[in-house]
This record gives sequence, C-alpha cells and structure tokens, in this order.
Amino acid sequence: MARENATRMERGLPSDRDAALAGRARRRLASWIEGTDPVPARFGTAVEPVEIPTSAMRLLKEILDQMADGNGVALLPMHAELTTRQAAELLQVSRTHLVQLLDAGRIPCRKVGAHRRVRPEDILAYRNATESGRRQALDEMTARDQELGLQ
Repeated sequence: MARENATRMERGLPSDRDAALAGRARRRLASWIEGTDPVPARFGTAVEPVEIPTSAMRLLKEILDQMADGNGVALLPMHAELTTRQAAELLQVSRTHLVQLLDAGRIPCRKVGAHRRVRPEDILAYRNATESGRRQALDEMTARDQELGLQ
C-alpha cells in the first residue's frame, strides 16, 4: 500500500489518505461557498482569521472534489501560454498528435522562434468541442440501437 501511494504521488495523483481528507474537507466547504461574502478561515495557531474570496473557495472545493476522486490537479493561470508538452499533457494526447493538430489549424498557436505556444483556453475549447462531438455521436448510436431494438 505504501509503495502504491508513493507511485500515485510520483505521478501527481493524491495518496489514498489525501483523497480521503479531501473528501471530508469538500463536504465541509460546500456550505461556505454559497454566498458572495469572503469566508473567514484560521490556519494552525493563527489568532486572526484570513478572509478568503468566495471565488477562491469555489476553486479550492473543485480541487478537493478532484483529489477526493483520486485525480491529480494542476493550477494554471488562464493568461499563461503552454509548451507543446504541457498542452499535450492537458489534452492527454501525445506531443506528436498535438503538433499535428496545431499544424492542421485545429488548435490555434503562436510561434516563438522555433517553438509553439498554446493558450490554455484554446486547449480547453478544443477538448470541450471534442467531448461534445463524442457525446453527440454516442447519443446518435444509442438512438439507432433503440430504433433497431438492440437495447
């Protein structure tokens, strides 16, 4: 078990203990992020609370949701540009495949010298469009199966 947790952490995934802690923490945070007022929080032995913006608490809850489900999380400013390696990791495709998508104009990029740079929002837009297309194709297949009485 210890070796498995070490391997998960090496791959950027939460350990079983961290996933369980995240699950408990996300349930407690859920009630605090409903409003728009900053959330007061105390850390360690601090006497004075720190006010945390509700938007940051929502982001923290999303991080905890992912960790509780055993997923790794990366935080990236939306204005940052990604290398092709980072973009490929975000899409969970090979770097070669990503470069083919960039060269075909399916995902916008810009060149800095000989290197391509990709905006995170362009990667996410491509991923969302691809997932939407997959869902639509699956819905159509399911409808055809039902028409043919296969389900």
